[in-house]
Amino acid sequence: MAKWELRTDYKKNAIERQFWFKDGVTIIREDGYRWAIFTTESDEKPNIDLHNDDGYEIGQDEYEWELYSMDDGCWADWEFPDDMSEEEQEKIENAWDEDFYEGVEELGWSNDDTEYHLHGPLRLINVDTGEEFSVINDDGYIIPKEPIVDEEDLTEWYPVEIDPVNEGNYETNNPATDVWPFPNIKMLYWTKGKWWDGDCNEVDKSSFKQWRGLNNPDAKA
Repeated sequence: MAKWELRTDYKKNAIERQFWFKDGVTIIREDGYRWAIFTTESDEKPNIDLHNDDGYEIGQDEYEWELYSMDDGCWADWEFPDDMSEEEQEKIENAWDEDFYEGVEELGWSNDDTEYHLHGPLRLINVDTGEEFSVINDDGYIIPKEPIVDEEDLTEWYPVEIDPVNEGNYETNNPATDVWPFPNIKMLYWTKGKWWDGDCNEVDKSSFKQWRGLNNPDAKA
């Protein structure tokens, strides 16, 4: 039985969602972390889509992942019912800030469920052999799926000077720096007149030369 690790490959892509319950009311504490590691044991390599385009929720499949670590919390937020008073919300937030779990439990709330969500590309490691599986190449670009979509579902390549019409994910690359056998294709997100990477950092147009997207909105990767 081999031991496996599942990690986030990009920082700020690990999320913990704690569900707290009291008298039929639910509140949610969401924390974002720079890195996360989960472990499991399996005779075979876990069948995980390491591109992780739609996000991966721990426990969504047959693998029994155990939390090993979530490091460097970088943001947090509470989700309260619309009809909860600001006074009650502040009381809960202060209890957490002062005494974390114990503080909120003393107010009568019970943390009966917690979800873990991983976004962006993932890295799978066989701890016993040291073998690693990733979709990130040596230049830091995401290796596209083969095939990503049927060619007829993709638009032509457009120069970076032309902005996309629709918000969404697009393939970008710089043909002048392509390295065989993988083109330097990187997935970026276009919204509000700007390009963004998987870490929610704005990307300057000078870093690539062209982009293309889906010609058919219903096409699947």
